[in-house]
Amino acid sequence: MRSLLAAGAAAVASLVLAGPAQAQLDQLSPGPFQTATWDWNFGNLTVSNPTGGGNINVTHYGQMTYPVDSTAGGQPPIAATTEGFPLVVFGHGRFFQNGVWQTNHLQAAYLMERLASWGIVATSVNLGVVGQYGSPAAIPQRGEIFLATIERTLDVDNQPGTPPAGLQAAIDGTKLGLLGHSRGGEGAVAGAVLNLLQASPLPILAVGTIAPTDFENYSLPADLPYMSLYGSKDGDVNNGWPIELHDQCESEERVFEYIHGANHFWFTESLTFTGEGNADISRALHHEIAMGYLAGFMVRKLTDTPLSSAVFCDGPEMAPVTTQAEILPRYRDPERATLDDFETNPSTSLSSEGTVASASAFGYALESDLFQTAFTYYHRDQAFVGAWDVPGALWFTQVPAGIDTDSFSHLSLDFAQRVSTTLNPTGQDQDLSVGMVDANGQIALVTLSDFGAIRYPATHPGGGLFGPTFPQKSVLQTTRIPLSAFAAANPLFDLSNISFVGWTPDQTASGEVAFDDVEFTQ
Repeated sequence: MRSLLAAGAAAVASLVLAGPAQAQLDQLSPGPFQTATWDWNFGNLTVSNPTGGGNINVTHYGQMTYPVDSTAGGQPPIAATTEGFPLVVFGHGRFFQNGVWQTNHLQAAYLMERLASWGIVATSVNLGVVGQYGSPAAIPQRGEIFLATIERTLDVDNQPGTPPAGLQAAIDGTKLGLLGHSRGGEGAVAGAVLNLLQASPLPILAVGTIAPTDFENYSLPADLPYMSLYGSKDGDVNNGWPIELHDQCESEERVFEYIHGANHFWFTESLTFTGEGNADISRALHHEIAMGYLAGFMVRKLTDTPLSSAVFCDGPEMAPVTTQAEILPRYRDPERATLDDFETNPSTSLSSEGTVASASAFGYALESDLFQTAFTYYHRDQAFVGAWDVPGALWFTQVPAGIDTDSFSHLSLDFAQRVSTTLNPTGQDQDLSVGMVDANGQIALVTLSDFGAIRYPATHPGGGLFGPTFPQKSVLQTTRIPLSAFAAANPLFDLSNISFVGWTPDQTASGEVAFDDVEFTQ
């Protein structure tokens, strides 16, 4: 098999392929609805005491942004053809400064506006009411506030205050989502987890976070889609927690976006934390990224839209965002056939799925737990790690019998390189060739960088809350290669009868990469 792939490499090493053109993602622009806001106050709310010993009372208030019909006096439209608008609750991060925390719920107004313009009722709840708790971090209490906000909003006509006329009838209580930033992000996850413990769980259909903390080590269930954004220059939650939280979640559909040069507080309207310094990209671009990805994700999960969340991985349709910022996606497709995820039987063998696998000419090649500082990874995953400094290294695995490759459109693979090793030259992207062999011995080989190079980890001088320098992070990135690219590389290749998938580092002289989740996907 090695000779087959080597022959393919020699035959098509110079092949250059381009990914298919995509339409721009709609949610990068405002939606069709005009919007209005309502400052609500539902009075007192009882939540558990973060320090134990009973309950505490907090004031329950926030701001709602909702779609309106400009021809009906600015009231929520209630059309006979619609079942109503989904509801999303947002929770902000902890910035506990007197005179500021009282209005922290207004710090994501841009995101609430974008959601409402696309027909989602978006309400931002003040979590500063538990912001005085530093440690314990009051994450479960934030989850309780999220759930109470949903329940009271769905019964808003019976709450204190004067809601906009027709609001309660305009909300579809079967389509709910949670969003949050920092501790509010983990609070959103807490709300989803606590919801499952209720006698009658609410229909929460998606969760999204920006730079979430991970005090409580929560895990979302398999049937709850999850998206998270994280900046490489985050000086507040710069200890890798968002990466760990993402990996802990069992969500069958999940998206993680690692944004080079983004920091923590520029995802807010105006807050700045001097300890993390300026970001490398503008605050306006932080906002555009959050709107494009998180609003887009919620629209896809809560409304009737035809596109898969895979659009957040492939990139071109995210223009202009992806032309202004380096964003590395990691994507788990709910419709997939896994060849190897290196999790089932972690060992130094090269296949954890019971299939035939092999490696040769690597300086070392093993399945390894990435969660160790020596490798600069923060992933809570097992993965293959291989290093080379001579030509000829090869990894391959057999495609198990019974996988119908006709049902899939892409081969998806996760790669990352690490810093602090001479095999990965400083600042240099890594590249390699990905190959397939069919049952007739035909070989098709494509160059990985035609669809996504293995980026050198972003490094930044300066500091942050957790130390004098930004920790170097090696983050796995999903590259999705259309199966049609392999057919284009070799017209004789039979896509319907694939026997082996493999890769060889024939594009660079030396390197060390982590490699995970080899899958056929949609």
